[in-house]
Amino acid sequence: MACSLTSGISLQCRDNIGGIDAIYILSGSVSSITDSAGAISDINGSGTFFKLNLQRGVGDYTETPTPSLENGTVHYVQTINVAFPKLDASLRNQVNVLVKSPDLKIVVQTSNGADDNVGKFFYVGRYRGATVTGGAGTTGTAFGDANQYALTFEANGEPYPAEEITTSGALTDALTGITVA
Repeated sequence: MACSLTSGISLQCRDNIGGIDAIYILSGSVSSITDSAGAISDINGSGTFFKLNLQRGVGDYTETPTPSLENGTVHYVQTINVAFPKLDASLRNQVNVLVKSPDLKIVVQTSNGADDNVGKFFYVGRYRGATVTGGAGTTGTAFGDANQYALTFEANGEPYPAEEITTSGALTDALTGITVA
């Protein structure tokens, strides 16, 4: 099988910004996904995507292609780093559930394309799910230090890069049978 490019990549306007605004974690299941050319138009299932809002500048998403010339394989590692301020019992309990979950389905809401203040959505862990691979609860030392839980989510061994969820605005526009809270 030949691997051939089908188009070039044009230089785009410099109107992009970094960071992520929120992540959504599914408590439920996905029964089917409608996609075409690397874009998802519908996620069908049951349950709720819970929105975890982030402060500006405390979250990032990285996608790393991992090719092996020797083995003839390629997979992608999708990594999300987030931080939630103020250590307390409620946050501790949520972190405990997330750390124990072996198959998280996560939507990342990026800041880029945010002319309408919505950004773009990407589905992480579609094929093998994501897990919490690290993190820390910390109080800091000085008065201005972070008092927070920081978590790293990772979807390892994904066969494709994360797909963008195309919507006309809100994430709910691309969900069938799944709510957002």
